[in-house]
Amino acid sequence: MGKSTNRIMMVVLFLGTILASYTHCLGPVKSSKSNLAYKGSDSTAQNTPTGTGSNTNTGGDGNDIQISVDAFSQTVHPITTARCATCHGSDQQPRHAVADARAAHDAVIDAFKVNFDNIPSSRLVAKIRDESHSCWSGDCNADADEMQMAIEEWKRIKDQNGVSIEAPSNEDTNIVTSESMTLDRELDPDRAMSTGTILMESSAAMLGAPMVTGNENNTVFFHVPDNGAINRDANNVNAGVAYFNFDVGASAVYKVFALVDAPGNSDNSFFVRVNNGNYAEWHIPQTTGFEWREVTTTTNNTPFDFFIPAGNGHRLEVKQREDGTKLSQIVVTDDPNINLNDVSNALIVTISYDISSIVGSQATFSVDIQEHDAYSYKITNPTITSNRAIMVKNIKPLINGNYNPQHSTYTLIDTVTGSGTTVLSPRALVALKDQGVAVDRLSFSFEILQAN
Repeated sequence: MGKSTNRIMMVVLFLGTILASYTHCLGPVKSSKSNLAYKGSDSTAQNTPTGTGSNTNTGGDGNDIQISVDAFSQTVHPITTARCATCHGSDQQPRHAVADARAAHDAVIDAFKVNFDNIPSSRLVAKIRDESHSCWSGDCNADADEMQMAIEEWKRIKDQNGVSIEAPSNEDTNIVTSESMTLDRELDPDRAMSTGTILMESSAAMLGAPMVTGNENNTVFFHVPDNGAINRDANNVNAGVAYFNFDVGASAVYKVFALVDAPGNSDNSFFVRVNNGNYAEWHIPQTTGFEWREVTTTTNNTPFDFFIPAGNGHRLEVKQREDGTKLSQIVVTDDPNINLNDVSNALIVTISYDISSIVGSQATFSVDIQEHDAYSYKITNPTITSNRAIMVKNIKPLINGNYNPQHSTYTLIDTVTGSGTTVLSPRALVALKDQGVAVDRLSFSFEILQAN
């Protein structure tokens, strides 16, 4: 009995030692997902807990979001904070370049700026590649590739950790206005565009650093900030650029005019070209504030005409020559008798919706709309006119009955109007076209719209 007991005791101690060693070295095996792998100061990947104190993922939505945020902070966020913060790092929506990674991540997701199923179609990529929006290296395709690769790495890390992040539900309320006519019919048939004149606002331009937007006395413009008479040549890759996309209905010789502020001899020139043609070296006669000037070439102010064939997708480029020169509006026209002072408001029309049956008293909701560029509309001055106070909240534009979460400018409206006319927001909303002015119809939905 003593020998048998001793043998049993030895086996138990042996098994206990193995079990203790196993538990200490490996820890319990769990079937849940692993955490995001961080790269430390060396090349060894390290597993880091993501806020629960555990070395494994709980599988909950909060942890999934944190993994996605951590991946975003290592991939896309460094690009947006370095390249997009001038506009999207503070108040301009979407705020995908703010310093807080979670807020920037949510801005990208909530505004549908990334499509993980088709990454090249993501707005963060396509807007750079297709619209030359804020390219930073002078090569928009290379910049778009950089953004695409960052999103692909974000997706790879998410997929590796079994994370699926989806944008919020895109459901609209039942309070919806009637639809407008197609926007080509709503827009004034006598507008300047129909006579071969195209007006483009500076806010419609895609900018490449160091070209930036500015605003003085309610005049929006773009410029390279004055930094001591910096002068670039037409081939300088460090020069700031602005691109406009536009369509023309007829093949013709066009002139180009711009509303510019050229305050002195060292702040009064751009390079201008259409469709990769020859640059006009535009020396602008000095202005007092913003004034209209025709695009000419050389210091002799030689007339410079642009032949543009009928069709879509033309591009006008304004490139830095001297810093400090400002441009607010630009006009392309085949009209030799154009009155530039009449052009500024020629493309804007007010669309009104009768909301009397919704609020129970005589009332209208209206907006001003114009074609912003070849890809978008500009909506301004959302207004309610009524003989009583109206409670209004969360307004969404619907194009052909559909809401795009990128068009969120007026979702922040939450107010009670007075009787009479009330402008609900001073902000402009740039809405992407769906199928173009010949097809697109505009309506609006409201979370709350009722007599107070």
